[in-house]
Amino acid sequence: MKFPLRLFPLAALLGAGGAAVGAVVGEIADDDAGKGAVYGAAIGAIAGRRRGRQQQAQAQQQAQAQAQQAQQVTAAQLDGFRKAFSACMEGKQYIAKF
Repeated sequence: MKFPLRLFPLAALLGAGGAAVGAVVGEIADDDAGKGAVYGAAIGAIAGRRRGRQQQAQAQQQAQAQAQQAQQVTAAQLDGFRKAFSACMEGKQYIAKF
């Protein structure tokens, strides 16, 4: 069976994997592999966008968690410095309380 040439660019833009599956399903369902390829490519593109959004959201959550962890480490380091500085200053008879 020949595919219309106008379907190939669309299938290539939207996702070759989905197009291949759609072509097979379209051929089996109603002997129209070209139509199935277009539908499969569109579904593949939608699924790809959804995966992309999920990955982006996951990356954003990881970045927020890392930033929060960095803030906690910085706060702990600052607290340690303040305690050490206060102890040093008090040892020299200065008043330095934070």
